[in-house]
Amino acid sequence: MQYREKLNFQYDGYQDYLYTGIQGVLMRKNHKILSRNIPPVLNKNILEIGGGAKPHCSIIKLNDVHEYWISDARHILDHNIEVSKHNIKKHFYEDDPNYDHFKHSGKSFTRIIASHVWEHVTDAEGALLKWVDLLTDDGVIDIAIPCDPGWAWRLGQLVGRKKAMKIFNLSSADIDLKMTRQHVNSCQNLIRIIRSYTNKKGHYFPLFIPLVDMNLFVFFRLYKSDFIRKTKRHLSGH
Repeated sequence: MQYREKLNFQYDGYQDYLYTGIQGVLMRKNHKILSRNIPPVLNKNILEIGGGAKPHCSIIKLNDVHEYWISDARHILDHNIEVSKHNIKKHFYEDDPNYDHFKHSGKSFTRIIASHVWEHVTDAEGALLKWVDLLTDDGVIDIAIPCDPGWAWRLGQLVGRKKAMKIFNLSSADIDLKMTRQHVNSCQNLIRIIRSYTNKKGHYFPLFIPLVDMNLFVFFRLYKSDFIRKTKRHLSGH
């Protein structure tokens, strides 16, 4: 029996797709919500996970930033003019997936930003705990998650299907397979992980009611202390 090789897609054009038209409006709103009501003191030392293609700081003006890092793939960070323009420090994830560079140097962050990246991570629970470990005691993680595979999110994908096919030069079936490969964690499962370690319920957009099927994105602002309290409760048996 002959087996076909795994399909290989070339799909450059991330910014042309996500940051133009209606997708662009929604993604910019996504970034605004991520930094809404953030105390400036928490912007002192920032680590953005997977933001190399479109850094959060290139969309939202952040005050009192002393140091800004992005952890992403080398080929993304080395070819993005936004990274150089905003004087962003680079962490090449494939060279240091356990963030040992930061741990061994005693580096910690007042804020970690993960916008539309956690759903791509194979070990989502392990990754979240690694991020928490990189926070200062009063630090915070801001996470944005697409409501995939909710009905509203799926409908939105259908609306933008033709645009994606044109920009990426892929068929409709190719787009489905591409998304299947990328979003390895469902929104519901990621929410379950957060609720296992914290008491946070999240902020839903655009309808605000806590139903994945009725919304496009869900946001969590998680303080390191949220994890400590929940963990202590588990250890004590309460």
